[in-house]
Amino acid sequence: MIELRKIDADNMDAVIALDVEEHQKDFILTNNLRCIADAYVLNENGDPTIPLAIYADGVVVGFLMFSYDILNHESFENEVFYRKMCYFVHHFMIDQRYQGNRYGKLAFEKMLMDIEVMPYGEAEYAALFYHTSNLTAKTLYASFGFLETDIVQDNSILAIRNLDGKIIVDAVE
Repeated sequence: MIELRKIDADNMDAVIALDVEEHQKDFILTNNLRCIADAYVLNENGDPTIPLAIYADGVVVGFLMFSYDILNHESFENEVFYRKMCYFVHHFMIDQRYQGNRYGKLAFEKMLMDIEVMPYGEAEYAALFYHTSNLTAKTLYASFGFLETDIVQDNSILAIRNLDGKIIVDAVE
């Protein structure tokens, strides 16, 4: 069974120790410790940011983090989603020892179900970046309705999903 739990004193060291395969390291722009620190700062600044440990049958197998934010980066200016509220997935990873067991798919699905109830406020979109060479991520996110945009930053492409179930062709053309 997959569970998402808040980071606390009991699981923080296990989350920080998680790592990906050597060939995947270029796909991750930061580490789990930095994400936890970023979440603290973002929350202090009033930006709801949720770092979560991914558990499978009581064992920490991964980490994810999302926030409730506005899509206002200057590179989004000409997009239909510019200045719209979203749930932004900052980080998502499954430890190398637990990959290939569907934990990532199940955890991502659970996170999206949590996001879809809009716990921090209304939003039109869920968004994330993933490395342009990460075909596994591309396939996973596409299976949940995320569509690639033309926006690429630091070798990562922005993918976006409408939270009301409508196709967002206009947002990615």
